[in-house]
Amino acid sequence: MLKLQFSLVVTCYNEMSGLARWRAEIEAQSRPPDEIVIVDSESRDGTATILKAWAETDSRVRIISQKCGPARGHNLGNEACAHEHIVSTDMGVRIDPHWFEEIVRPFEDYLGIDVVAGNYCIDKFSLHTAAARAEYYIENGGLARFGPDFVVGNRSVAYTKKVWRELGGLPEDLTRYGDDSVFGRQILEAGYKIAFAPKAMVYWSRPARLRQFWKEMFNYGKGDGEAMIKVPFAFRLHQRHLLPREFVPLLTALRFLQKQFSFKAVERAVASLDFAALFLMPLLLLGNGYNFGKGFLIGDAHGRVHCADCRSRLIQKFQ
Repeated sequence: MLKLQFSLVVTCYNEMSGLARWRAEIEAQSRPPDEIVIVDSESRDGTATILKAWAETDSRVRIISQKCGPARGHNLGNEACAHEHIVSTDMGVRIDPHWFEEIVRPFEDYLGIDVVAGNYCIDKFSLHTAAARAEYYIENGGLARFGPDFVVGNRSVAYTKKVWRELGGLPEDLTRYGDDSVFGRQILEAGYKIAFAPKAMVYWSRPARLRQFWKEMFNYGKGDGEAMIKVPFAFRLHQRHLLPREFVPLLTALRFLQKQFSFKAVERAVASLDFAALFLMPLLLLGNGYNFGKGFLIGDAHGRVHCADCRSRLIQKFQ
């Protein structure tokens, strides 16, 4: 078995509330990273001071401070890291103690692996409201579903620096969201050899209020609209002049409800006697769809002017 070295690359901004826990989880990994590169977007809440102190006591830790978005941050960190194999996650997630060991294992066990897709799911400890539980029942815990068309994201992934360079890094012309979705689709299009690591688990926390879910979906829609990926059916009708622009959010809301409100989701809520969450499911989905469609329209208008590089990266079959 090969013995390789791996760089963990993470971006952050104002992560003071969860930084101590995240650091403890990284330091408790069954296999520790050989290098930790953190790109801090000039945090203002004390994060930068804590990171600097960490770097002074741990030779593996390198801090890069530059005001930038997540895509630029990842590109800066990837360029600066010392090792050929790069591992990525988010600072806001909760990390299984064996995550790093599991996500790097395929590189050492099998020849020719270019990318490893780690696993993730919703953090049950963050489900404090009926709205959050409603999403959990709909998404069945938000567990990643691996398959030939699985798109890797920054939350739990590893790849070689060669892959990153050949694909031109993460696209920096998006406002904030969608860069890793585009990069993941580029990986699929290029035909790189991907391994799946189902035991490489991280847990992502969820919002508490419906409005927070809707705001999140608006931002996702805006990023996807800028990149022109995951195009809603209603927007395609609009492109063909079959649906007025103002009806795109409404039809997208109805499509979200149609596609995601399932008998299994209802069954999960009823089995838990969680009727408050059951009542909120349709409202959550309708609001998610409406705000995604609204964000997509705004993102498309921005992307047509400002996101030419990102949009040129993908061919039609993956859009």
